[in-house]
Amino acid sequence: MGKTIEFEGVKNFRKLEDPHGRKEKDKYVFYAAVKNIPTNIPMGTNPRDQKLSTNIAKGIQESLVSNDENFHLKNRGMVISASNVSFNNKTNRLTMVFENENEHGNIDGGHTYKIIMESIHEKKLNIDQYVYIEVMVDVEDMIEDLAEARNKSVEVDDKSLAELQNKFDPIKDAIGGMPFYDRIAFKQNQQLAPGVKMIDAREIVAILSMFDIKKYSFKNHPKQAYSCKKMMLDRYLEDPSHFERFSNIATDIFDLYDQIEREFPTIYIENGGKYGAIKFSGYNEGKKVKEAKFSGVDMIYTVPVGLIYPLLAAFRGVVEYNDKTDKYEWKYDIMPFYDSLKADLVDKVMSFTRSLGSNPNAAGKDNNLWDVLLMTVLLNTN
Repeated sequence: MGKTIEFEGVKNFRKLEDPHGRKEKDKYVFYAAVKNIPTNIPMGTNPRDQKLSTNIAKGIQESLVSNDENFHLKNRGMVISASNVSFNNKTNRLTMVFENENEHGNIDGGHTYKIIMESIHEKKLNIDQYVYIEVMVDVEDMIEDLAEARNKSVEVDDKSLAELQNKFDPIKDAIGGMPFYDRIAFKQNQQLAPGVKMIDAREIVAILSMFDIKKYSFKNHPKQAYSCKKMMLDRYLEDPSHFERFSNIATDIFDLYDQIEREFPTIYIENGGKYGAIKFSGYNEGKKVKEAKFSGVDMIYTVPVGLIYPLLAAFRGVVEYNDKTDKYEWKYDIMPFYDSLKADLVDKVMSFTRSLGSNPNAAGKDNNLWDVLLMTVLLNTN
């Protein structure tokens, strides 16, 4: 259920247009009087607990209650993800809509928000200060990256704690021999070598989770794997041993991801499409624009994960559970099976994406797309 929040008496509201011309990535900034800050801003997107006993928190508190009219200059403010923002310049009232509290809410500035709430509503202090607020829309696919980037002072995150407690062992046992294994960051700020692109362990968990046929029926799609990897990690940590069931298919899953990423543009072109003409392709006159996530192969096109995830997840229709071994298995040899369907599946992905304004993020969250792709796979398993 969505939530709508209003800010009264907003000052200096500005829309900052995306420098790359992506209107959906425009962001908004403004100053808000701390006494007018709503009490119900969602906090599920903020990666850290708010501990008000630290020196940093005490410094924020002192700056706020000083009433020196400089809080908006001294404090870095809050960063919020929202699904929609509107501003009435006649009433100076700003409205934010939060459709999904796992994707929308406070990304950074949780301590600032909690201290303001405590000072204004619990301690009933008369404070005449302003706070800087930055609002982003259409960033659901990068919430974890934004939260990590904006919260560099987090001491230990859930992923790092899980690694310390050896909770990633089932995954390590399943994919320990994969060529990308050394590039998986199981701990915060883990780096193999300067310049090496690391793979967040949360993404590994999310990708495997899409094939969990015990948790996701054919009507219940694992879309959170795309939109909220934090949620997938939380679910994994509830029972890491459950992922021992993936040991027979795990390496194939990542080989399949790599095959999809590397072949997707070529398949679309062979189907008669012009992939390089699409803005999200990143095409630059045949020059390398990225490396494939898992194989590291040079690529002249970008394939957004919003297109890869629903296509990849459709192949959970080829997974079955062996109750004798307590393992997941493939019904068919997965790579030849993928080869037989890839042209049709890529065509369906691109048709849906075009119907959504060529927005890969919208495609990655479109239930109809996940439905069609899975049904295509299932119809070919008989």
